[in-house]
This record gives sequence, structure tokens and C-alpha cells, in this order.
Amino acid sequence: MKLSNSQYDAIMHRYDMRRMSAKYELDKRTEEIYNKCPEILDIDNQIASQSAGFVRRAINGEDASAEELERSNRVLSQRKEDILEQNGFPRDYLSLHYVCDLCHDTGYVDGERCRCFSAEVSDMIYNESNVRDIIREENFDRFNLDLYPDEPMPLSSTSNRMVSPRENMKEVLNNAHRFIDSFDTDYHNLLIYGNTGLGKTFLSNCIAKELLDSSHTVLYYTAFRFFKYLEGCAFNYDQSGDEGILSEDRLIECDLLILDDIGTEMTNTFTNSALYTVINERHIKRHPTIISTNLTLAELESRYSERIFSRLSKDYSLLKLIGNDIRRK
Repeated sequence: MKLSNSQYDAIMHRYDMRRMSAKYELDKRTEEIYNKCPEILDIDNQIASQSAGFVRRAINGEDASAEELERSNRVLSQRKEDILEQNGFPRDYLSLHYVCDLCHDTGYVDGERCRCFSAEVSDMIYNESNVRDIIREENFDRFNLDLYPDEPMPLSSTSNRMVSPRENMKEVLNNAHRFIDSFDTDYHNLLIYGNTGLGKTFLSNCIAKELLDSSHTVLYYTAFRFFKYLEGCAFNYDQSGDEGILSEDRLIECDLLILDDIGTEMTNTFTNSALYTVINERHIKRHPTIISTNLTLAELESRYSERIFSRLSKDYSLLKLIGNDIRRK
């Protein structure tokens, strides 16, 4: 994923704080050892004196052997480690202890991002997604098709086509997996709709986890939180906490935006305009969006503006869930 400047700065700040913490802890350990093992203080003073003498001779053009200095310091350092061990301390007690020994908490190894940097990116996008905790339970590994009955039923009140909720859900799952598999190569949006309690939110969270695990940025919002967030943006309200400074950019630029339970909000001019702006801007930039709703297509058409319904009906793959509330099973 491509990090924004603020995201990159936040990660590098974490590394700065880790190095500062490592130095602070080393200073505390050093003070402790100097008090308990004064001989180590004498050795450190001897190392410092030898090093300073080498620098003076080099500056004055006198004979100064770097190899000899290195050999002498190595012997003294070995003596320090022996004393530490004799007094019950680890031999590396007076060394800096990093979180990552590969990059020494810089985030880079030989000019390339360390593998710990990727872990930091993954942690950041999980924290920003709003679904970090829920997807531990709601993911494809825990999706249970047995909750959907095999008995055929009409696909809709106006259709003569009969299909079982289980077969219908199998097809929906196939579409969801195709959406994930082609995420980086094809632009798609999903509109997941159907009655309450059929697994729309669960399915959205399954998709979110798969994409988060492949280092894509995903933002999840219920309709209530989405419009509350946009209202804050509109009035330039800064909020602290997980979401940081309010900005519409994060809604437009994230790899995947999930809007859950659209239709449960109080509809007015602001919500219509805000919803259209976000889905239209994301469409222009070809950034996928998933919308779930309990409303029928007819209800969506009557509830929202013509331009919103036109965008949804033309630019979104429609995934309809059928059956009865599986939460009662």
C-alpha cells in the first residue's frame, strides 16, 4: 500500500520513540552496574581514554594504529562481559536492546524497508479500519453455510424464480471471493442487500479481513458513524482518539470503504449530498466501495436522490441475500 505522509511520519515517530526508550533503559542499567561493579566504570573510562588518545594522535599526524585500538577495546569489552556474568547479569546487559535487531529500530536495512516496517503498516491499517476486533470472529473461516436452509423460496416478491437461501449464499460467496481475488486488477463495487439478520455485515467483515491481511487499507463505518463523521468534517471539527483529525480524504483515498446499514440514518439534504459526494469521488478515482442495506432496490430508489440510485444501480454488483433471520438459529 502507498502510505500518506502522515501515516509514514506516524510510523517513523514510533521508531524514534523506541530508540529513545532503548537509550533511556541502557542509561538506567549502566548507572546500576557502575554502582554495583565499579570496576566496569574504570574499564569504560579506560576505553574512552584510549579512544580519545587515538583521535589526538591521528589529528596531529602521529602514528596511530586503528587495529591496535580495536584489539585493545575488544579485550576490555570482553573483560566487562566476564564481570557482568560473574555478578549474575547477562553478558549483553550493557548493550542497547532493540525491538528489532535487524534494523535497530530504524525501519530500514541497507536502504530497504525492514520486515518489521511491513508489520507496522499492517498494524496501522488494522487500527484505522474500525473492524480490528470484530474480524477475529467474523471471517470466512467462521462462515457457516448450514445456517441457510436448502428449501427453495422465491428470489423476490416479484420473481417466479425459486432458489434456496443456501444456494443463493454460495453464489454470493463466490462473488465475494472474485471481488477479493481481482481487487488489484479490476474495479468493482458491491451492493449487498436483503432482510435483517441474513449476514450482510458478517460478509462485509469477511471481505475486510482478507484485504487487510494483504495490506490494503480498509475503512468500515455504520451509516450512523459515517454521517456523524462527515458532519464533523463539514464543520471542521477535530477529534482525538482512533480516528485522529477528521478528514474526508481518508474516506476517498482508502483502498476499500465499507458502509454498513445504509438506510438506517435520518435522510435529509445533507446526508444525500454527503453520500453522493463520497461514492462519486471514489468512483472517479476507481476506489472500490461496499454498501450493505436492509432496503429493497425500490426503497433505495425512493429514499435517495436519483443520482445516488443511478450510481448504485449502474456501478455496483448487486448481491441479494434471501431467507429468514439466521441470528435466531
